[in-house]
Amino acid sequence: MSAVGPQGDADLLAAARGGNAAAYGTLYERHATAARILARRLVRDPVEAETAVAETFTALLLLVRDGGGPREAFRPWLLAALRRTIRDRGRGERRPGRGAFPADPALAGPERAPMARVFFSLPERWRLVLWHTGAERAGPAEIAPLLGLTPDGASALARTAREGLRQAYIRTRLAGDLGIGCRPTLRKMTAHLRGDLDRRAAAALEEHMDGCAGCHAAFLELADVGRALRRAVGPLVAGPAFPAYLTGLERARGVRGRLRRWRVPGSWWRPLAAVAATVALTATATLAAALTVASAGGPPGPQSGFPPPGTPSPPSPADRCTADPSARTAGGSPGAGSGLPRP
Repeated sequence: MSAVGPQGDADLLAAARGGNAAAYGTLYERHATAARILARRLVRDPVEAETAVAETFTALLLLVRDGGGPREAFRPWLLAALRRTIRDRGRGERRPGRGAFPADPALAGPERAPMARVFFSLPERWRLVLWHTGAERAGPAEIAPLLGLTPDGASALARTAREGLRQAYIRTRLAGDLGIGCRPTLRKMTAHLRGDLDRRAAAALEEHMDGCAGCHAAFLELADVGRALRRAVGPLVAGPAFPAYLTGLERARGVRGRLRRWRVPGSWWRPLAAVAATVALTATATLAAALTVASAGGPPGPQSGFPPPGTPSPPSPADRCTADPSARTAGGSPGAGSGLPRP
């Protein structure tokens, strides 16, 4: 499938690895809102949260420039690294491990869950689409830019990834100790989910699951992959704050949706659009400075591409509206005075 429209995260990471600061700036713009949402659910002090976000992006930039870090699935890696940054801030700076997903050792139990093991064994592109569509409940139009595809292409890839996850999950379960009748039941589950079994075979499968708790649980995980990922993988990436993070992410999506519905004719928003463009260019310029430091081999500091510790980053449009809902109705009309351009 060929890339269309915006570059996908994989292309941006490859460009950043080759020294393109603007590419990493685009990654920052795409994922900073999600990082702030998680940070503000892990840290009460907003300045501390912003500092942790800045440090994590800077550390990941250095890691990518060194040849490590994610190749495609940037968001889950970013969230796990952010959580570890916050956890480790009191013990001194520590960069994410080269080439290894920065999982939390305290979550060794969930890591052993079959669904979690299967997820992390999949190709990274599949992990990207499964994380966003399954764990974060994003739609094809939202993830298409991250993949460099059209929404239809993103939807097709999501179906392929879900089927690949199901097949890998069944292979994992088949490798364990199973009771009588479990192996043929497991092998037929995906066909049953697709509606490809005849009536007699489907009845036999359901009869076995009625008396087998293990096969019944496996079927439920396969039937709702998103729910299974939220239960098994979400806490590994975002920690115990994952449900609160997901709520904040969905609230931010709702704000963006309302802004799209409130769009009206006219050019009143053009000055505000210029302000937003200035903010975006500033972020890209600071990332270029970070790349310069990385190329020189120096440690991240006040010129590392992000505001120095103690300086809050400019809030994203979604954060700004979420923090002050009343601003959307200032002046008596929807969206007026919000400080945001209409999309």
